[in-house]
Amino acid sequence: MAKRHAGSGRKKDKPADLTKIIFSWSLREIFNTNLYRNEVKSILESFQSVEQYFASYIFPLLEETRASLCSSMQNVSRLPFAKVTGFVEGEKNVYHVEVDYWRNRATDNGKEPYKTLPGDVLLLTNAEPDTVPSFDRFKGRWAFASVAGIVEDEDGDPQTSTRFIVKAFLDNEVFDDPAWESIYAVFLINAVTNIRIWNMLHRFGNLNVVREILCTDSAAEKDCNLCITQSHGSGHGSLNKNLFGSLNESQTKAVLACLDTIKSEHGSAVEIIQGPPGTGKTKTVAALLFTLLNRKHRTLVCAPTNVAIKELASRVLQLVKQSVCTNSHGERLLYNLGDMLCFGNKERMKVDSAMEEIFLDHRVDCVAQCFSVLTGWQHCLPSMIDTLNDCVRQYHIYLENERWITSKPNGNDVASKCRSSKKESKPKFQSFLEFFKNRFRSSAESLRRCFSILCTHISKSYLLEHNFQDIKSLLILLDSFEVSIYREKLDSRKLKEAFSSDPSSLKAHTDPLYTSLSIKRRECLSLLQTLNKSLRRLNLAPFMSKHKIAEFCYQAASLIFCTACSSYKLYNVEMKPVSLLVIDEAAQLKECESIIPLQLHGVRHAILVGDECQLPAMVESKLSSKAGFGRSLFERLSTLGHPRHLLNIQYRMHPAISHFPTSTFYNNQIWNGSNVTNKSYRKCHLPWPMFGPYSFINIADGREEAGDGGRGFRNYAEVGVVSMILSNLYRACKSSGEDLSVGVISPYRAQVAAIQNKIGKRYENIRGFTVKVRSVDGFQGGEEDIIIVSTVRSNPCGLIGFVSDTRRTNVTITRARYSLWILGNKRTLTRSKSIWEALVHDAKARGCFFKCSSSTDEVKCILDGKKEDVRLNNPLNGNSFLFRNARWRVFFADNFVKSFRKLTSLRTQVSIMNLLSKLAGGWRPEKSDAGLNPKSCSHMVKQFEVEGLYVLCTVEINTLKEPRYIQILKIWDVLPLRDATTMVERLDSEFKAYADNCISRCDEKCLEGLDQVQAGSGFGADLLNPGSSESLLSMRFHPSSTDVVRHLFSEDDDSEADLASEVTKLNQEMSSQFGELRI
Repeated sequence: MAKRHAGSGRKKDKPADLTKIIFSWSLREIFNTNLYRNEVKSILESFQSVEQYFASYIFPLLEETRASLCSSMQNVSRLPFAKVTGFVEGEKNVYHVEVDYWRNRATDNGKEPYKTLPGDVLLLTNAEPDTVPSFDRFKGRWAFASVAGIVEDEDGDPQTSTRFIVKAFLDNEVFDDPAWESIYAVFLINAVTNIRIWNMLHRFGNLNVVREILCTDSAAEKDCNLCITQSHGSGHGSLNKNLFGSLNESQTKAVLACLDTIKSEHGSAVEIIQGPPGTGKTKTVAALLFTLLNRKHRTLVCAPTNVAIKELASRVLQLVKQSVCTNSHGERLLYNLGDMLCFGNKERMKVDSAMEEIFLDHRVDCVAQCFSVLTGWQHCLPSMIDTLNDCVRQYHIYLENERWITSKPNGNDVASKCRSSKKESKPKFQSFLEFFKNRFRSSAESLRRCFSILCTHISKSYLLEHNFQDIKSLLILLDSFEVSIYREKLDSRKLKEAFSSDPSSLKAHTDPLYTSLSIKRRECLSLLQTLNKSLRRLNLAPFMSKHKIAEFCYQAASLIFCTACSSYKLYNVEMKPVSLLVIDEAAQLKECESIIPLQLHGVRHAILVGDECQLPAMVESKLSSKAGFGRSLFERLSTLGHPRHLLNIQYRMHPAISHFPTSTFYNNQIWNGSNVTNKSYRKCHLPWPMFGPYSFINIADGREEAGDGGRGFRNYAEVGVVSMILSNLYRACKSSGEDLSVGVISPYRAQVAAIQNKIGKRYENIRGFTVKVRSVDGFQGGEEDIIIVSTVRSNPCGLIGFVSDTRRTNVTITRARYSLWILGNKRTLTRSKSIWEALVHDAKARGCFFKCSSSTDEVKCILDGKKEDVRLNNPLNGNSFLFRNARWRVFFADNFVKSFRKLTSLRTQVSIMNLLSKLAGGWRPEKSDAGLNPKSCSHMVKQFEVEGLYVLCTVEINTLKEPRYIQILKIWDVLPLRDATTMVERLDSEFKAYADNCISRCDEKCLEGLDQVQAGSGFGADLLNPGSSESLLSMRFHPSSTDVVRHLFSEDDDSEADLASEVTKLNQEMSSQFGELRI
């Protein structure tokens, strides 16, 4: 049984190899969910010893590995596989394998295509995988193999390698049994991380920090507190004032506390920085690391993922480049990056040209070129000295060689035949000026390349500061000399004469130009010779192997970046120990995985940066998850009350978005930054309030269904709504000319795939408009202008699975800057008894809850995801969005319709409709007469300014037989200031026709909370005074119906006919009630 290989966890025991344990499992054991049920125990929050601490992770790790294999083998037909075309036995249990090509490379939606990597666990079988739905009842032949190395293809691309080396325990029957005539290799999992964790749980290396995180009250801790108190503030005067001036108080305190802690000499210490969403966590850590870099403090920086480590390293790299001065042309001078080093998987880290400067593989190639005997600095520097010092003698040698070549008889030489036919013609040779220009440029280019590599990739601690400054000075001198050589009109004979003299004894020339050139030549030579001697004293001997160069790069760097898993490689590197470990996104790293870098030789202090309220590490096994296997060191220490530094100002989210997560997850300890509280911090593209900063849109008629292969869920109703929102956003963005980034988040990959399939490549490579569709995990640490959330689940029982996780919810709703729109089924989410219930109730209480139900067959088709939504296709439909939940009935005057349709800016139209939507909902401004000149203020006419135009409206009496509506809202026109003033005066004069009882009913106000709703009940006698003029009062009005609002935005003049037919029906209903006043 595999359980016999688990080991006791004692230091003296020789641990079993995890790979051998995996290979020992039978199919029955892999599919047995109870295999380790009795051994997996809950992982404690505190431990009595290091042995107990390490041992508590052994069986949860085995169970997690088993569960990962089981999950893959249940979906074999979807896994990457290839047919084996070559299988040659090598050393003991080692085989050289060659396959034809990999099928099913795109495994799960949202994941990168598969490529063979060391540590991959393969299943060798005689059955074609796409014919086997699952291996739980498989009767064919099979065996495990582990990839030990990759052999590059003939084109040198190992990305989809078809040749690799594996380790496997196979019987001879594999080569003799006819049943194994066809062999297929199936990728199951990559076990590198688990294998490295396993090895570290049995290693018992440097335990300084490990013991610190186990003990709760030690003498060392008291001594360190005393040490920190005594050193508090010392050395802070040398901090970068510009950098720290950009940090807020909480960020500055966190950085300074960490700098004080690492000065402790009495023992080890752990600092915790909690960075909630948008609080500048990366900026704070980058400032800390930049300070440590300047102090040459050897530090290892780790993170759970390649994406996280690249983001942080790029931020520090940016600070380094910004700190370098520029020359008079605005160009940045040389910057030294030799103290920074990043290593790992280049493809997964997506190393770009900027990041490449500190990436190990690129640095090794550059340094190898620079240290080469034939092309390196030891060749280029003397060559440049010879060019400047001995150029005249070299020119004479050139002439002699050319004359000898031309005088040498060669019957086949075409050139000599031509010369013989022209006896008087003489061979043409380069002038001294041409010769010198060519030699100088060639030597200068090679020297610049080598010096650029030296200054960029070799740490100043090795290169030395004075050499670095001399190289910068030399490059400036060479540039100046080259400009003079190429731009000035020089005489070849005079230049030769000037350069014939010994550079050390400057000879004056009658022409000041040549005197100046001689001076520059002497200055260049002097600096070249100084550098040649100084660099040779550094013993920068040429390295013969890239392995030695890599070790040199590790040794030279003081700030090293890698994933926590990749830090395992440092155990085999000979270098000066690192004393500080910084783990970014520490709350997303399993505690047992953090043990990998914590045990590195020399590590004395650790700084954990993260947020336990966001995504934890992923755990496949429910049994291991329940035992706490996915818990991070950050979370455990926080639970035990370890002090931490909270970054308490968020600069990302509009206050309407940050309200719920701040109050729910962070106990109202997070403040909004001044940038997000500014009124200009918004992007208005679709109608408010539904598409304002924050809204929950109830998709009540959606249906959840299982994804392909029964994995995950999808909801085509929400897919359709997302698609149409994106379409409207794109049109609005295109019309306004504003840049916009949109993110679509769903907890299920099946829904992500459905949305991606729906929109296709419609929004790819569009300048100023980007759309990213990802799962919640894919958006951790990201942010966009607008976020649309598709919650997917829609069932009467309130079953939402892992969507109920509060940390996933927190990440989901904190990615947006300006707008967050959540699509979901209210009934399902409120019945889930999860955080979503509170979210829906909060949205209702704040007036941010909206319905999107199926009132027609057409909309039902939309919600089934089968048809484009005609109403949603126009972002400003009346009944569907703007006026469905209105508390006032709104009517548009003919004048308003005409003026509105003449507007050329969609943005202005959207803003006007947003205002009308708010008015229809009961909102009223604090100042009722905002906008026009006070002399034009009216008792009846209300005026609202929108982008330089003025919307004129009145509250009047509705004469329809609908008891619900008594007061109505009439929109008369939208006009510029001068025309609006005239219109108000005209309306005021004509409103004198209204009877007093009519005016009093129009003035009645009924408030519900802060909203004003319709007032009144029955009607009195006459509403108009006898004999009144009706030039304006008899104007035709249109209700806020779907057809009317569609007509407002339509560019088709034929829509007038549909509008007229609707108005005719209303007029017939109105005529008996109100004389000639027409709607």
